[in-house]
Amino acid sequence: MKKRCKFTLSWLSMLCVTLFAPMAPAGSVSSYYADIDVAGWQVDGSVFECLLTQQIPGFGQAVFYHQAGESLRFYLQTPDSPMQAGRALLTSQPPVWRQELAVRDLGYVDVEISKRPVTLTAQRSRMLMAELERGMVPTLMRGAWFNDQESVHVGLSPVHFGGAYSQYHTCTASLLPVNFGQIERSTVFWQTNQQELDEDMKAQLDNIVTYIEADPAVYGFEINGFTDGAGNPRENFELSRIRAFAVHQYLVDQGVNEDMLNTRFFGSAPQFRIVENERSAADRDRNRRVTVRLLRE
Repeated sequence: MKKRCKFTLSWLSMLCVTLFAPMAPAGSVSSYYADIDVAGWQVDGSVFECLLTQQIPGFGQAVFYHQAGESLRFYLQTPDSPMQAGRALLTSQPPVWRQELAVRDLGYVDVEISKRPVTLTAQRSRMLMAELERGMVPTLMRGAWFNDQESVHVGLSPVHFGGAYSQYHTCTASLLPVNFGQIERSTVFWQTNQQELDEDMKAQLDNIVTYIEADPAVYGFEINGFTDGAGNPRENFELSRIRAFAVHQYLVDQGVNEDMLNTRFFGSAPQFRIVENERSAADRDRNRRVTVRLLRE
C-alpha cells in the first residue's frame, strides 16, 4: 500500500522525513520503499536473460535486466505510475543506520506515462548497482500527476543486495552471445567473386549455431543465395548456388541437422535485390548476400 512519510514509522519513513522534508511541505511526499523486514532481491535467469528484481510495495518492481546479446538496463515496472512525465531527480541516500554518509545527486532521468515509467541506460544501471553495493538507497523524486503539490519518491533498498548481486553475475557470465531477435533474420555479405567463407562469416554463423543448440524451439532454416547484377546472369545463378551451399555445409559441419535446412538460390534476379537498380559499388555490395532465416515455434 502507499506509504506517506508523515504516517509511516518504519526506518525508511524516518529516512524520508529527515532527508526529504526540505524538498516539499510536510505531508506532501508519497514514498515507495521496501521496508527492512521485507526487502530483498530476486535473481531469475537462463542463458537467454538475467533479471535482478526487488518488489516495491504499493508501486511495483525495480528490475535490472540483461538480455543475451544486449546491454544491461534498469527499469521500474508499475501497473499505474503516480509520477508525472518529465525529468526526475535521481539521488543516492544513506540508510538510517549510516547517516555519516553523504547524499549524492546522480543527475536527472526521463519519466514517461507508461507501465515502465523509467528506463535507464547501461551506464546509469551500473551506477545504481554500485550505489546499492555501497549500502546506499538510490531514490527517484518526481512530482505526482494527481497533485501538483505532492512529490513521489521511489527508492531501492540495499538490504540483501550483495548476495543476490553475486548470483546475478554468475547468471550473466553464462548468457549466450546473441538473442533470437538478433539472428532470426541474418545476412552474410560477400566480396566480388568470393566463393568461400572467411573467418568473420564463420564467426557470424557460429553465433547462430550456439543459439540453436540452446533453444529447441528452433525447428528450421531458410537459406537463400543472391548476387549483384554485374556479370553474366547464368554465372551469377551458379555463384549464388555456391555461396548458399557454402553456408549450408558450414552449418551441417557444425552439427546442425541437415533436415532442418531449406536452401535455395536466385542469382541476380532483379526482383530479389535489396537495391533493384544498382548505381554504385555500394549498391552491388548490398545485393551480394546469403540470407539465413530461423524458423521457431
